[in-house]
Amino acid sequence: MGLGESIKLRRQILQLSLRDLAEQIGVSHTTVDKYEKNKLVPDSQSLIKLSKILQIPIASLLRPENQQIQLNQMAFRTRKMLKRDEKQINAETKEWLERFLQVEKLTGRPRVFDMPEGFPKTVASFEEAEEAARDIRTVWDLGTDPIENLTYLLEDKGIKIGIISGITQFDALFTEYAGHRVIVVKENLPRARQRFSLAHELGHCLLEVEGDLDEEKAMHRFAGAFLVPREKVLFELEETRHKFSIKELLILKEKYGLSMGAWLHRAMDLGIITPENYLGIRKFFMKKGWNRKEPGDDIAKGECPAMMEAMVLRAHAEGIISTSKAAELLNQSISTFCSIDGESDIECSAILCT
Repeated sequence: MGLGESIKLRRQILQLSLRDLAEQIGVSHTTVDKYEKNKLVPDSQSLIKLSKILQIPIASLLRPENQQIQLNQMAFRTRKMLKRDEKQINAETKEWLERFLQVEKLTGRPRVFDMPEGFPKTVASFEEAEEAARDIRTVWDLGTDPIENLTYLLEDKGIKIGIISGITQFDALFTEYAGHRVIVVKENLPRARQRFSLAHELGHCLLEVEGDLDEEKAMHRFAGAFLVPREKVLFELEETRHKFSIKELLILKEKYGLSMGAWLHRAMDLGIITPENYLGIRKFFMKKGWNRKEPGDDIAKGECPAMMEAMVLRAHAEGIISTSKAAELLNQSISTFCSIDGESDIECSAILCT
């Protein structure tokens, strides 16, 4: 993206109006509008102010224009959001994806998701969504065991995973751009909630819903079945239950990375407990506040994407890109990029073999 698009995206990310930004720079809002439309180039003093206000290095603002990223329709896992929040999410996603694509171009290592055999799959019932989860595990040779790191698995399959911050009414989204499948999740989600969100968005990538089936509920069913297949639910809970131990559910939550609430829903989906029993337990959870935050959520932190950073570090170590360029691509300061165990050490940022 060019300078104008960079300014506009950063302004939207920080939820600043044209007048807000103009006032802080000391120019008119029409001048800022001309900056964003590339009708006027900021002078050096204005660039310095823009860099500080927009919290982005000047080098990132002046990043060469590659392509205008227009994302396909976004599938959100979220409650109802304000339009300004949607704009911020769109802007953050585009800004991050532009950097990711630039990294791939510089390293010559583009990764594109290959749709698995038999997918995308059309589903018309919740049971078909369950079967689709089983099928993708078979195609990917995952067996029925817990998935240790779902983020790494999806990155290895070619799905680009991003993390954004600042929006409370938002968990995750799925979108596409020029053949790239993209999932973005909110920063600092608890591990179980993040993994369910990733699996839910994977459903949007792999499934097409037909008829009057509720799409979001179908993705919930797919996500639960993908994280914990039917066989494992029956193995862990047996075929009929009347009561659960909270500690038992906590152990299962840690083992499979699926929340206690989602375990209860899986038990109802598979007929282990009745809908009435499920609703009774959910009322207890709500009384405890566990419908919003479960025990263990503060301890089990979410997974972190690694693909983009690994490509940048490899390119930097091999001398393909400079230290300043590497820091820019990761939206970090040079000292942060070069830090080892919290302390800046430029000498150790790349170990050269001779």
